[in-house]
Amino acid sequence: MSFDQSVNDFLMQGGGKAFKFEKIGDKCSGVIESAEVRQQTSMEGEKLEWSDGSPRMQLVLTVKTELHDTDDDDGMRTLWAKGGSFDIAEGSGTSMRNAIAEAVKQAGAKTLDAGDHLQVALAGYGVAKRGYQSPKLYAAKFTKAESSVSADDLFD
Repeated sequence: MSFDQSVNDFLMQGGGKAFKFEKIGDKCSGVIESAEVRQQTSMEGEKLEWSDGSPRMQLVLTVKTELHDTDDDDGMRTLWAKGGSFDIAEGSGTSMRNAIAEAVKQAGAKTLDAGDHLQVALAGYGVAKRGYQSPKLYAAKFTKAESSVSADDLFD
């Protein structure tokens, strides 16, 4: 008897490790494997909400990269794309969510799908608000995957 793949995914889960953008110019580049919208959580795991009670959402992307930090590293990296607008303190950029959305639009695409190529780079830092670190600002490039349908496939 074999189990549904979701059972094994859950058992062995962890997905890709988060890509750490440590300095301006760091890039995560690869093919999008999955994407989902999730509610943001605090460091303690509590779900975050806006002051009006609506959930604070984020885009969680898993990207297949060429990175292999260890022998058993599959190259999967997770990007946590939150929105927001920030005053720029150093470099350039915007929130990761906004950078990705702009890159998709610039590519002439209307959707982001598995198989598409995404590159996200740390482009700068925003002005720190009292008690917080400077927010990271990003730039992105997006390329739509080639269609697997050829003109010959349209005619039987």
